[in-house]
Amino acid sequence: MTKVLFILSAVVILVASFFAYQNGREFATVRTNIASLSTQLQTEVNADKKVIAEVGQLVADIGRVQGELDVEAEKLKAQKNKLANAESESVRTQEELDVKVKQQQKLADDLAKLPKDVKVETLAEDIAKLKKDKIEYEAQAEAKAKEVVAEEEKVAGVQRRLDDVVRKIEERRKNFDRNSLTSRVLAVNHDWGFVIIDADKSAGLTQDTKMIVTRGLQTVGKISVMNVDGARTMASIVPDAVTNGQVIMPGDRVILENLVRN
Repeated sequence: MTKVLFILSAVVILVASFFAYQNGREFATVRTNIASLSTQLQTEVNADKKVIAEVGQLVADIGRVQGELDVEAEKLKAQKNKLANAESESVRTQEELDVKVKQQQKLADDLAKLPKDVKVETLAEDIAKLKKDKIEYEAQAEAKAKEVVAEEEKVAGVQRRLDDVVRKIEERRKNFDRNSLTSRVLAVNHDWGFVIIDADKSAGLTQDTKMIVTRGLQTVGKISVMNVDGARTMASIVPDAVTNGQVIMPGDRVILENLVRN
């Protein structure tokens, strides 16, 4: 029994030794593989770091290039603006040139129309002479204008004197008409002491105008104008002026008592 156990123990030991040896070899192989993988991994990590660095450099280069592109784009935009301005300036310059050419052509046509005795070389002198003549003519015109004003003032003075003469003649005519006024008694009211005569305001009659009543060559009495209405005038009989007991009657002639002096 002991021998069997010993044999079994030996067998177990041999099996354990075999498995230990086998495991040792596999462990060594695994360690070798791990080391190889670690080395390979480190290599790949280093490669990745290099790639990352290269990518970072590329990103930086891209940013720098983008900045340069932005700058160049701004420069291009500025150049386009300059080109547009230059084109506009060119168009404006061409338009001005066309205007200048037309003006030059017009000037040439105007020069061609000048009299033969007028030359371009002496044009400035001719213009100066014309200006001088213009000043002289203006001075003469101003003098004539003053003379005209003086004559107009004389005419105005004569016109004023003429108007004054006409006014005086008209006043004298009116006074003459008034002084030569002859009207008739139309009606008499002895009870109320007034008469109606055929005279109106156009005869120059006013209230309180004194008038003499005549019959032939005799003076009958006096009346005083009370009211002028239309073509008729009412006058009161002056009691104390009736002479020799006579009575004013319709048909008697009436004249002014006081004549107007011219």
